Amino acid sequence: MSFTKAYGKYFDGHTSKPYDVELEIWPEKKISFFYNHRKLNWNFEEVSFEKNSDTLYITRKENHAESLRIDNPYVINLIYQSAKKSRNISWYQNILDLGFKFYAIATVTVVAAIALFYVFVIPWMSERVTEITPVEFDNKLGDSQYNQMESILEIDQKKSRILQEFASNIDFETSRKLTFKVVNDSEVNAYALPNGTILVHSGILDKISNYEQLAALLGHEATHVKERHSVKILSRAISGYIIVSAVTGDVNGIMSTIADNANQLNNLSYSRDFEESSDAGSYQILRKNKINPKGLEELFSILKEKEGLEIPKILSTHPITNDRINFAKKLVHQNEYNSIPHQELEQLFTELKK
Repeated sequence: MSFTKAYGKYFDGHTSKPYDVELEIWPEKKISFFYNHRKLNWNFEEVSFEKNSDTLYITRKENHAESLRIDNPYVINLIYQSAKKSRNISWYQNILDLGFKFYAIATVTVVAAIALFYVFVIPWMSERVTEITPVEFDNKLGDSQYNQMESILEIDQKKSRILQEFASNIDFETSRKLTFKVVNDSEVNAYALPNGTILVHSGILDKISNYEQLAALLGHEATHVKERHSVKILSRAISGYIIVSAVTGDVNGIMSTIADNANQLNNLSYSRDFEESSDAGSYQILRKNKINPKGLEELFSILKEKEGLEIPKILSTHPITNDRINFAKKLVHQNEYNSIPHQELEQLFTELKK
């Protein structure tokens, strides 16, 4: 087999001085050269190759201080391609050789994979977590959350009794125990805890104008409880910690992780699909109880109109978008319903507004 002659710089590892040497390049096998009247043979498998745009460095694996530097583009290409054919180029160098186009494609692929993971895998996982976690855990989680909040809540006991009686006249289509409380707070807000406690601020009671709107609000929050959205959104938020436990079915591991991060519930917003699911659930509750479902549409319109420059708290956790308003309108106007007057609900609502 013939060899090709070329020139390079040799570093002996003892000094920083480079020595000019004449190289014999044996394709896919070795590089030979004379130094101090000795012939040195560097087999391809005994050296590593590092190439940038202008220079090729060939370094002995057993002595990294000993190396060759080649600056001639033709010789660089000759040696490098020969080394690649003999599979003596590192995986890292092979990746570098792929160039910008590869990096761009790889970046897009990774971003797309992450997006698909969040769109498909995490929602599936949160459902899986919820399925294998007993409802009793929701109750304990909600009890703990309420105990932390109780000292700063000003509960209106009289109105809470009226609201509870109001709710007792509605079939929320759930076996979960629901407890309704009125909080003396001007902030426009209402929210459900995982244990079925539904807190309604006086600020939002001041905004709504009829019992249908109040029933729609309570139906929405009750659906959050029924469908266990709090546990699901918390599972999504801390999915990185519980994915292994969810796949292996480690219930204790999941509950422990969720409990350790339960304080995040106060800072999480319901996703669009959870909100629409609760809107649909509220509509079905109104329809089943023969309460005019236009109350749902009116409730959203009121909250949207009152938004003004200061965004009500309820909109930060239950964002009311035009899509949600249109969804509510579609539910009301594209489905048949039969509503009747509810004198008791009307009377109780009037008492609440006093």
